[in-house]
Amino acid sequence: MARGRATPQRRRQPVIGADEDVVVRQYRYLLATATLDALEGIHVEVLDTMPEVERLSVLRSLGDSFGTGGHLGAEQVGKIAHLVAVGGHRHPRAWIEGLGPELARRLAEGALDSEASFGRLNGYAFWDGTSAEPVEQAGPNDGFDPSANRYRVDADPRFNMGGGIGGGG
Repeated sequence: MARGRATPQRRRQPVIGADEDVVVRQYRYLLATATLDALEGIHVEVLDTMPEVERLSVLRSLGDSFGTGGHLGAEQVGKIAHLVAVGGHRHPRAWIEGLGPELARRLAEGALDSEASFGRLNGYAFWDGTSAEPVEQAGPNDGFDPSANRYRVDADPRFNMGGGIGGGG
């Protein structure tokens, strides 16, 4: 028996290595590195082929993981795909954990087999397995910013000049 003081437990991101399903790990890479448009396209393709029961499970997982999607029905594939893309990209681990192992595997297989994911795993061999930290604030183009892509008159400096656009008097 070794005597000594207890070492404090350090907080660290869970290391997922040999026990992580390789297909799910590749899906996590895809979520972490692909653009939102690409992820949305991938998920439209996958969700469109899923039975309604599985799409309902995906919707429940969106609610559990990110608190969203409750207003959607299983037939709204494009909107579900958008929420999956944004949430999964913002926090891949939370999304995969919220799916559960069986649904995560089915969704990962579908995503990796989709035509839209072709060529998106090129950097996977060099990836260290870390996902970006979760984003706290909404980004301008991720769908969660209520003023995203809205034209605001006062944002255009030409309107702040005397006479408006064209400078007349």
